[in-house]
Parts: sequence; C-alpha cells; structure tokens
Amino acid sequence: MNRFIVVDFETTGSHPRQGDSIIQIGAVAIDDGQITESYSTLINPGQPIPPFITQLTGITDDMVADAPTLEEALPRFLRMLDGRAFVAHNAAFDLQFLQEALLSQGYYTFDGYVLDTVELSRFLMPMQNSYRLGELADDLQIEHDRPHQADSDAMATARLFLHLLDILRQLPLVTVQRLQMLVSSFRTDIDVLLRHIEMEKLAEVPLLDESGTKTDESELWDVYRQLALRKREGRAKTPLERAEPLTKPFAEMLEQMLDEKAALGRSLPGYQRREAQEAMMRAIHDAMSDGAHLLVEAGTGTGKSLAYLLPSIVWAKQHREPVVISTHTIHLQEQLFHKDIPALKQSLPFDFTAATLKGRGNYLCLRKFEQSLEEPVEGNSQELRLVKGQMLTWLTQTETGDVEELSLPAAGQLYWQQVKSDAASCLHRNCPWFSRCYYFQARERARDADILIVNHALLISDLQAENRILPPYETAVIDEAHHLEEIATAHLGKQLSTAGMMFLLDRAAAEEGSVVRRFAAELQDWQAEDGGRVAETLAEMDKLFPALREKALQMTQLLYQWAADRGEETTDTGRETVRYRKESFSGRHERIRRAARRVIEALTAYAASMDRLLQCIPADEKPPYELRSLRTDVSGLVDELQETAELLHFFLLEPDAEYVCWMEVEARTPRKHVYLHAAPLKVADALAHPLFAAKRSLILTSATLTVKNSFAYMIERFGLDRMPKERVRTLALPSPFAYEEQGLLFIPSDFPAPGKESDEHYLEAVVQGCLDVIRAAGGRTLILFTSHSMLRQVYQLMKEQLADEPYTLLGHGIDSSNRSKLVRLFQRLEHGVLLGTSSFWEGVDIPGEALSCLVIVRLPFTPPNHPVYQGRAEQLKADGKNAFMSLALPQAVIQFKQGVGRLIRHHLDRGVVVVFDGRIVESRYGRAFLQSLPPFQVQTGTWPELRERIGPFLAQETGTEL
Repeated sequence: MNRFIVVDFETTGSHPRQGDSIIQIGAVAIDDGQITESYSTLINPGQPIPPFITQLTGITDDMVADAPTLEEALPRFLRMLDGRAFVAHNAAFDLQFLQEALLSQGYYTFDGYVLDTVELSRFLMPMQNSYRLGELADDLQIEHDRPHQADSDAMATARLFLHLLDILRQLPLVTVQRLQMLVSSFRTDIDVLLRHIEMEKLAEVPLLDESGTKTDESELWDVYRQLALRKREGRAKTPLERAEPLTKPFAEMLEQMLDEKAALGRSLPGYQRREAQEAMMRAIHDAMSDGAHLLVEAGTGTGKSLAYLLPSIVWAKQHREPVVISTHTIHLQEQLFHKDIPALKQSLPFDFTAATLKGRGNYLCLRKFEQSLEEPVEGNSQELRLVKGQMLTWLTQTETGDVEELSLPAAGQLYWQQVKSDAASCLHRNCPWFSRCYYFQARERARDADILIVNHALLISDLQAENRILPPYETAVIDEAHHLEEIATAHLGKQLSTAGMMFLLDRAAAEEGSVVRRFAAELQDWQAEDGGRVAETLAEMDKLFPALREKALQMTQLLYQWAADRGEETTDTGRETVRYRKESFSGRHERIRRAARRVIEALTAYAASMDRLLQCIPADEKPPYELRSLRTDVSGLVDELQETAELLHFFLLEPDAEYVCWMEVEARTPRKHVYLHAAPLKVADALAHPLFAAKRSLILTSATLTVKNSFAYMIERFGLDRMPKERVRTLALPSPFAYEEQGLLFIPSDFPAPGKESDEHYLEAVVQGCLDVIRAAGGRTLILFTSHSMLRQVYQLMKEQLADEPYTLLGHGIDSSNRSKLVRLFQRLEHGVLLGTSSFWEGVDIPGEALSCLVIVRLPFTPPNHPVYQGRAEQLKADGKNAFMSLALPQAVIQFKQGVGRLIRHHLDRGVVVVFDGRIVESRYGRAFLQSLPPFQVQTGTWPELRERIGPFLAQETGTEL
C-alpha cells in the first residue's frame, strides 16, 4: 500500500441520495511517499448553490456556470483514482458522494482501500486539541490558505497524510503490532496500512535490535513487557543535596536581576520594568521572611506570575526549602512550568529546580493499562479500541503519563477510570512497572524541587490527607486565589453519579473476559484443589449480579424522575439542579429510600461474595505476579463497591446537616443519569487551621480579591479574620494600563430591566443590542451570559438575522464545548463573535484587535436557587447577617471584574464594554460594581446615542497607529 489519492469534494449539502451534488473536486496523488500529481476543477451541479454553502466555500452560481459537468470531469479524476487507496479527512462523507457520482454516470462503485485522516490523526496524534483540518494544518504549519475550497483542503490533507505516515514509520514495531490487534474490524482499511508498515519494519529486521527498532533509534524507546514507552531521564537513587543557600540580601539581588543589562530582559519577550511588579516582589519576600500571610490584588498587566516566581525562587534557595505554587487551572500550571520557569532558568544568575505534580488520578497506571490490553478485543466498542490505540501511541510520546495531554472522547474518559493510578490498587514495589511508574516518578521529582507547581485541588487534597501527598512545605503562593473557596467546597464535599455506579457494576460483573473471571481462572490454575470453592463463589456472584443491576437501574429511574420533575437550571453545564433534604423522601417518595436500601444491601452482599473469592488465596502464600496483579484489581473493586454503598447511605438515608445536598440531571440529552452532590456549608473552618495557622507564610494573589477596594470579604471567606492581625497583610496594585484612554464603558439608560428569559420584550432588546454592537465593531465581540439557555436563544435569533452578513457566530456548547478551541477559532476570524457563559468570564486572553467589544448581558449573580448559595445564605440569615450583601453581592462583583478584565489585555489595546443591565446604576448596590472596576470612562445615555460612539472610538486606534 504505497499509492494513494487524497480527495476533497465541496458539495451543495450533506445528502447525495436526496439530490445534493458535487460543486468542486480537489485531488492529490501520492506515490512512494511523494506528491506526484494534483487536479482540481469546479463542477456545474445543474442546480442553485444554497447561500450557506456559498458563505462557507466562497463558490457562487456564477463561478460554476461555465464549469464542466460531473460527466465531463470524472474521466480525468478516475484515471488518478485507478489503483490507488482513497484518502480523505472524514472519508465517509467524500466516499458517499463519490459512490453516488459513479452510479449516476453508469460506473461501478469504488471498491479499493479507504483511509480516513481524522481516524489516523486520532490514533497517531493523541495529544491534539482538535482534529479539524484547519487546526491540524495550523499546528503542523501546513499551508492552508483557503479552507472549504476543495483544492486547498485536498493539498492540506495530503501533507497531513504524509506527516501521519512519517509518525507511523517511526513507531516501534511492537506498537504497530499492538495497534493492528485493535483495528481488525474498523470500517476503514487502517489494518491494511498497519500490516504494510509492519512488513516494511520486518524487512529491515537485520538492521533492528531485539526491541524492533533500528539500533540508532532504540535510544528513543524503552520496550518492556511488549509495550514501548518513550525513554525518560533516569532519576537519582538518593535525594539530591540542595545547593548552598544564597546569602545576598534580597533587595541587592533583585536590583542585580532586574537591571537593564541583566539576562532577564533578553529571556522574557516584551519584558519591561514595572513599578507595581517590583513592589509586589518586595512585599512577597518580606511576608515570607516575616512569617506573615499576604493578600495581593494585582491588576491586569502587572506581570504577577514573574512577581511571585522570582521572590519564591530566591526564598527557596536562601532557606534550602521548597515553595509550593498553586494555581486554579491546569492551563496556568502548564504555562508556568513550560514557559515562565524555563525563561527564568535561562536568565537567573543561579540554578534552581522546578517540578509539577497533579492528583494521582491524573497519571496512567501502566500495570492496569497492560492488563486492559489483555481483555478480549471482541467485547470492546470501536470507540474504546480507538482510545486504547491512542494510548498505545501516546506511550511513545509522553514523558509524564498525565491524562491532561490526551484528547479523549467520552468513551475514553470512562475508560480512564479503569486505568488511572490509585492507591487502592497499587502494588508499590511488587509491581513490575514500579521503576517506570509515572506517578511515583512525578512524586520523586516533586521531592527534589525548589519550586513545586500544583493546582488548588491537589493542595486541598493534601490537607485532607494530613499532608501525606505533597512534600513538607512551609511557604506557598496561591494564584487565582479567588477560586480557593470554590475548589475547597468541591473537594471537601462528596459526589456520586448513577453513570459512575453503572460503569462500576459493568467492571465488577463476573462475565467472560472480565477482571473477576480472569482472576478466578488464574486462581484455579494456581491452586487446582480450591477449584470447587472458587466455582461455588462465582456461581453465587452470577446469581446475585442480575438482581443488583436491576435494583440499581430501578433506583436510577426513580431518582431521575423525582429530580427531573423539580429541577431548575442553576449552572451553565446544561444540567438541571434540585436541592433536597432527608424529609424530601417521605410520604409517597419514601420508595426512593426503600430502593436505595435495596441497592445498598445488594451491593454489600455482592462485595462480600467478591471478598470471599479473594480469601481463596491463603494469607501466608505469595502467588505469581499475574495473580497478584488481578487480586489487587479485584480488591480495588470490592473497596469501590463498599464506598458506593456508603455514599448512597450518606446521600439518600442519612444526609449530614453540615452539608448541603442536591441532585443534577442532564436536561437536553437522552441520558437518564443522576449526579448527587454534597458540599460543606463552612469551608473557612477547613482552611483556617490546617492551612493558614499551620503554615509559615501564604501569598494569596489574583486580579480580583477586593470588593469596593476592600479585602474584607476574602479575609472572612478564608477564615483569616481568626488570625492575629499582624500575621495578615494586604496589598492592592493597580493595573499599569491607561483605562481612561483605552476603554469606554457604556450603560444604556433606556434598556428594559432584566426579566425572565421567557420575556420576549427583554430578549428582543438583548438581541438587537448585541447586533448593534457587532455591526458597529465589525464583529470582534465577546458576549458574556450568566445562563446557557439565554445564550442559546440569543445565538439562534442572531444567526437568523446575520445570515447574509459576514459575521461568524461561535457559541459555547453549540459550536464546541472546548473553550480554548473556540478562542483559537475566534482569533483567526476577521469578523468573529464569541458567545460564552461562566468559564469565559475569566482565563480568556485575547489581546489586540481580535477583541474590541465586550457585552455583559446581565450582572453575574449566583442564581438564588443554587443549592450551595441557598444553604450558605440560610446559615448567614441564622447568624443575623444579610446574605445578599455578605455573599451574593461580593461574589457577583468579583465575577464582574473578571469579565470586564477580558477586554484590555495589553497597553496598546482599545475597546468598549457594554452592560445591558441597568441595575448597575439604578440600584443602591450598583455602585459596588462600578467602584470595583479600573477607571474606565463610564457613559450613560439612550442606546441609540451610545451605539453611535462605538465605531468612532475604535477607529481612533487605527488613526493613531497610522
């Protein structure tokens, strides 16, 4: 298989059998790894081209009027197709049009080999964020200047295919053979391609070493137990001695490092000395030296990452002890580790070490993965086989084994639960993979580091585990600190989903090929005399399991029905939420509690049977590795079954008064699953002692820690008001940007008051207002919503009205649920409009002209029916406090500040914020929002007056630059 034709068709629609036709052919021939020929032509389809196709492709009726017909164009195309494998990006689409075209012209249908570059990319590039052709071409720097034109698409796909063939040829033989076993029944002919590559490799056998790689390449792979891993640097066997401490005073060192002639300016692109940044550096080092906690609000543009990294590194080197840096998002964790830390390593006049550590469940367990590959392939769906294939390739590329690197579909996220590292099923030093274990290697790197970068979730988990996860530390920096309470709420709470419960039951079933059956078979092989006892226990489990599964399904059905009848949208996840208490299930709903009791009893009985199977191994005997490995997994299943029974008891029989409990259901999908949550009402208690009282110095920083220029709200939420006053310091640093000149904030005075989404008058005003902004700014607009259903309604209505205009709408949860993918698409569009909900209010960085207008539809108050807010509000009321002023308002102000902060990201940026919520000026609390913002020019007036000022204000930027 070394002759290919890469094809792309532009068409009038998606359904060839319903009359849709080809309007452009693009084809590229590849022979022996070289592009040898290309062909493209427009086709006259003999029917009008729909407007949306013209908008997508740029192909008009006039352009195809004199083009050849399909009958005239096919012969040339068929000469290229003859004897070649058919390759396309999403091959099923192009193949159906080819087959229909051949039949319509009296030819036989194509019966050659078919390959799909989407499928191949997923297999061979498992770390990609997206498998769209445009984004793959971007990432691989493949020229693709006219997306959705067949000639450009076909050439880009051809170059992508050559890149994929290169990856395949570089894979070790053992990986190619493993992949072949997984793809035997795929719809495309990827198995034929893999067999061809295997033959090529086997033909080179004299040049290969025993691991199936060329000797000069074998340095890349570590082949062990029929799995090929990317080789990693060896680790020191004993803890590294920390280097001699730095002795110079910090002020002197700081001046030396920030001096204009210092290497820092050369290593950090765009670096310039900033007064606020240096004030932050000094304040952080002082707090660490004095054993104080410090809250720092650093406005956009301060450069806070460098402002806390530099004093942290110096402190760690001066005192020969680690400093922990904690972030909210994995994205910032990665940015610090892969961008900021390397730049500082290059530029500082001394060396330091840094590591990153995540929760254990983020790392792959190689023993479990190896074992899952032994399961019969026939029982796996095609999607699951694809995931296993992705992970086989990933092992040859990853150094960390961190799931965040992988682009997993939904089936992969469930499969990850089966193969992730966890304490319950770990064999430790008895595991043959121990020396290669990703988690233990990450722990080892963390132990030796001066700077350890973690996320808030792991920081909180370490507190829960009484500091047994992270290496001992006394000093930490908590970035994006305004999220700490929310993360603590989630991690100190409890969760259980019926989907997770059913997945656990599937894994615990004693059916053919399952972990339980394989364990029993190994046990019988090892101790034949115990065969009767094993068979008896299996028979008992087989008898118990159907009833357990049936009871679990019945309970799921009852819970779903109860929650769906009462649920309301309180988040933007697309789920509906209902809070409940113990008494919610009395009277006729008592059957939910009865159903839960039946499931708990059945789970306990089944777990006890499984445990009896484990007892068949005498405690004083050491079984062979395969049996030990399977025993650990079965033991882990027993623990999970028991934990599920305990959680069901907590959630449905005996909820704790210190927690608020609620259920979530997915309202817009056919999945009838229920997600149970419990959150502690008081988080400050859990943070005050183990974190703030126990540690020497914690630096809490964010762009949004104050409300009306006061830190009081955050100090109270973190429990810092219980600390001696001299141990708590605050510092507010304004942004260096000239907001008075760079930004306008418009508040229309004639806009209807925010009503329900069913209020048509209000909805019409929002849609019209957004359209006015988009047209005035030429797109380049981000619209922030507080509700996903409102976003969908506005998106739909605007799409209809903008059908004949050059604007492209990108809706979160509509065009994609991947935030970073949507942001990248938006940045590439000349007239893009991005609609987002809560995750877009922060962490989105779009500097420059790509974003010129920001619309805030309504003030971001937490819905009053949100369970956690409700529970905490009741508690505040019981303490004699005003829940709105003490909780709802400060939370909304912080979120609002984050949202407004999306606009001006650079000292040359210029933009307009429009707030379609009159409460910001009309209500008595509205001042809290305006007083908490940077000094924008705030203008109120009628909307027709204000919208006329958008274009001229944005145009000044162009004028200035000219």
